[in-house]
Amino acid sequence: PKYVLLGGAIGACITWTVIKSMQQLGPAKATLFIIVAQILVAYLIELFGLFGVDKQPFAWRKMIGVAVALVGIVIFQWES
Repeated sequence: PKYVLLGGAIGACITWTVIKSMQQLGPAKATLFIIVAQILVAYLIELFGLFGVDKQPFAWRKMIGVAVALVGIVIFQWES
């Protein structure tokens, strides 16, 4: 598939955004955002069956997990 050719460009964009987020947010907050974003994107790929992955039904427990992680980020932001 042709989307495989985008791997290098996407990787460069990810590296650039990680560097910028580390500078602006600090390592701890940036890492939290990166992990939550990865979890959310992975779930959306699984939910919609993108990139040849088997499509999975919606699961509330996974969305609750993402919400708990987002609440953790908010609490972390509020405390510092």
